[in-house]
Amino acid sequence: MSAERSQPRAPIAQVVSPNEADRELALAFLRENGIDAQACASLVHAARALDEATGCLVIVEEALVEEELPALRQAFLRLPPWADLPLVLVARDAGTLAPLVAQVFPESGNVTLLGRPLAPMTLVSAVQVALRASARQREVGELLAAREEAVRLRDEFLAMLAHELRNPLAPMRNALEIMRLQKIEDRLVRDSAAILERQVDHIVRMVDDLMDVARLERGKVLLQRARVDFNRVVAAALETCLPHLQARGHRVALRLAAGELPVDADAVRLEQIVCNLVNNASKFTPQPGEIRVETSAQGGEGILAVEDPGIGFEPEAAAQLFAPFHQMNPTLARTAGGLGIGLTIVQRLAELHGGAVSAASAGPGKGARFVVRLPLARGQAPAQHAASPGPRPGKRLRVVVIEDNEDIRDSLRTMLTLWGHEVQTAADGKSGMDLVLAEQPDVALVDIGLPGVSGYAVARGIRGALPDRPIRLVAVTGYGQASDRDRVLAAGFDAHLLKPVAPDVLQRELAR
Repeated sequence: MSAERSQPRAPIAQVVSPNEADRELALAFLRENGIDAQACASLVHAARALDEATGCLVIVEEALVEEELPALRQAFLRLPPWADLPLVLVARDAGTLAPLVAQVFPESGNVTLLGRPLAPMTLVSAVQVALRASARQREVGELLAAREEAVRLRDEFLAMLAHELRNPLAPMRNALEIMRLQKIEDRLVRDSAAILERQVDHIVRMVDDLMDVARLERGKVLLQRARVDFNRVVAAALETCLPHLQARGHRVALRLAAGELPVDADAVRLEQIVCNLVNNASKFTPQPGEIRVETSAQGGEGILAVEDPGIGFEPEAAAQLFAPFHQMNPTLARTAGGLGIGLTIVQRLAELHGGAVSAASAGPGKGARFVVRLPLARGQAPAQHAASPGPRPGKRLRVVVIEDNEDIRDSLRTMLTLWGHEVQTAADGKSGMDLVLAEQPDVALVDIGLPGVSGYAVARGIRGALPDRPIRLVAVTGYGQASDRDRVLAAGFDAHLLKPVAPDVLQRELAR
């Protein structure tokens, strides 16, 4: 049988007066009316006693000693962010006290001024109102704390779900690359492999979207800004989306603005905005049709418009489209796939760039138009330094794979071997580290969640034992949050790759 949950203590009133007789009289009035109260002789004493149980402060003007005010203000900083502690100030002339209150307590929005002589019930009534306000604040604070805890638990669950989904997706993607390398002539096998590849990519996108929307809501997405041409970003994004659109029978009409549209933006995130809008247009256009994509400049802003001839929506429902997990047409959405978060990500990313997104439709069955507005960059673009050429691809490398998942390990070994590399493998951190130290390969691909010795410890051990050996350490992991990348780099890895790694991404990493 579980223990009973302890009830939080009811808020109490603190009476602050240097006059002992006044303190005792006030306590008596308050306690006679069922109010829990305590007394302090000075603001310093009140500051020491101030905690979350304090529901209000009753302060007489004689206690407002200038030298003691900093101690009270410092004590306020200990209170929760949601707390606005009610103050009841008693003075002979309450009107003259108002300017002092504004100066001493500038951030307090819950101050009651009472003039002397003071009727006992006036004091009791003011304190009761203050304590009720404090109790309501506490309820709100508890709700906020519960919400924060729920969000934290959700993010932990999503991170673990993403990790558990990425692990089986990794060998599936590797196996598809192995099949491609076999140059199978059987059309049925090739078509089946193409179906599998599309579905793996679809699941990967959904996992990425889930993690993105959680990070965006928590403000944990940092943009890698640079001066880019919005036109070029849109064109590159459409190249990525085109196979998906063509598979559904859609055509794309692209019209780019004349001249450059310079924006200070994260090009990867901008491509994500474009792809999400175009894929959304494709999804909600059941019959093959033409999706129009257009860029323009207007009033110091770069404009992207994506228009489709699809199912449309009621005009008054436009704002709801950007709510997380909202499905305007759940039946169609379930048929087309998706989680209802693509437009949420578009809105959050546009806002992060200082822009906005809007949606419009003439009604159900009449298509939809989405417009993204981003501020155009001003001034001259910074000088671009020519990138130094990287290592030439195609070199035969000695590679060690440290991975405890047998399917991932074996499929990765086969794929790397077919690419022409010499590969050795290990199934745990200790034997993997020993293998790297003994063989000193060119590259080690290391999982993080290894049994016994973690991937972090493996990297630190290799760097410590071979400080002068240029072994490239690459973390290949299902953990993809920003903090995970930071930990990977801090442990001594050169790169962080997220499972399932696309073959072209892995090839580029091996060519460095």
